[in-house]
Amino acid sequence: MANILIIDDNEQVRKVMATYLEHDNHQITVAADGKQGIAQLQSQAFDLVITDIIMPEQDGLEVLMWLRTQAHRPKVIAVSGGCPSLDLNYLITMAQRLSADKVLQKPIDFATLTTAVRELLA
Repeated sequence: MANILIIDDNEQVRKVMATYLEHDNHQITVAADGKQGIAQLQSQAFDLVITDIIMPEQDGLEVLMWLRTQAHRPKVIAVSGGCPSLDLNYLITMAQRLSADKVLQKPIDFATLTTAVRELLA
């Protein structure tokens, strides 16, 4: 069992991901944006962070930049469905350059998500 933080501005996505990963026996904490996510990261240790890239307040790239400054860095899966003003390939490349361990595209196939989580936590 791992302690996982899910950061996504879409409440439905957060709930579905949380439910799916709880069925895989993980402890889940959720945050609605990067600002809330960083606050959670400052208050407790996580084994894995799953963060959307495009969000209000602070986005997933800002979360990745913040994590790079920390002594304890959990594994990270970045997810994105793109943005009308930014190319999806650009977002994926930026997340990889900022040390995301895996990058998944929305809509998320939950079998793929589960496999990615298991690989990173192995």
